[in-house]
Parts: sequence; structure tokens; C-alpha cells
Amino acid sequence: MGDDNTSLQTTLETLATSLKSLQASVEANLLAIQCLHEAQLPPSSSSSGNRFASGEHHQDRPPRFQKLDFPKYDGKTDPLIFINRCESFFRQQRIAPEEQVWMASYNMDDVALLWFMQIQQEEGTPSWRRFTELLNLRFGPPLRSNPLGKLVACKRTSTIIDYQGRFEALLPRAGHLSEA
Repeated sequence: MGDDNTSLQTTLETLATSLKSLQASVEANLLAIQCLHEAQLPPSSSSSGNRFASGEHHQDRPPRFQKLDFPKYDGKTDPLIFINRCESFFRQQRIAPEEQVWMASYNMDDVALLWFMQIQQEEGTPSWRRFTELLNLRFGPPLRSNPLGKLVACKRTSTIIDYQGRFEALLPRAGHLSEA
């Protein structure tokens, strides 16, 4: 019977230790939940006033500062600006590569959309790189043009502002130019 009492005493001690451990875990969880709740409140209602102290720093993703509208394209202007805005949007919104052409084509109008429908029939949905190449071929300057030559030939004929505007419009098509 002495062995039974010792065994019972050991079991009770083990249970008491387990219960204390469980109670400590519950208290830690309650504290964590309270911290999470405080992190979700606006900074002015937080008791500490410091959002970073509660763990709300989100280093795993960049902040989204504002809603960006996806650019539209109708084929009436140089596609370089449209492509640049699309790529900026894709980077900022972390759009997957397989969705990029779909998003761009969804935001096309008029002749640009009709052109894309034809491309899809002929080739299927191209990659983003191929899409930009085809877009530039169709709506960019003619292949026979010489963008660097046009830039060199750009002369001031009226105001400096007008000249600067024409020069800067030609510059992106001229390719990479070194300072030299």
C-alpha cells in the first residue's frame, strides 16, 4: 500500500506541474492576444502609442501608400509611356508575370484592343516581354526611323520649354546614352 501512496503522490505532483505549465501557457496566450488587439487599434487609442513595440512592422511586405489606377491605352500615342506605367504598377502591386499581359490587355481600348485580339488569335497570349515587343512594333515609331538621328536633329525652333519637351520625348527611344 505504501507503493500505491507513493505512486499516487508522484502522479499528483506530475499533474500539478502540468497544470502550472498549462496555466502559464494560457496566460502567455492571453498576453499575446492582448498585444495583437492593441496592434490593430489606431495609434491614438493604443496604451503605449508605439505600434512598433507591439510587433506591427510588417517587414515581409512593402507598405502600400496609395491606390494606383491601372493605365489605359488606345493606340494613339507612343506605347513606351503605357509600358512604363504598367511595369511600375506590376512592381508596386506585386503582380505575377502570368497575369501582366491579361491586365494590360484588359485596359486597352479602340485600335489597341482590336490589335491585341488579333495577336491572341494568331499567337495565343504572349509573355510580357513579347507583348511589349509587339506593342512597340505596331504602335511605336516606324522601324525605318532613326531615333538617335532624330534626337541629334532636334533643333530649337521656338521656346526652350518646347525644345526640352521634344528632346525628352525623343530621348527614351534613342537607347542608352553615356555621358561621354
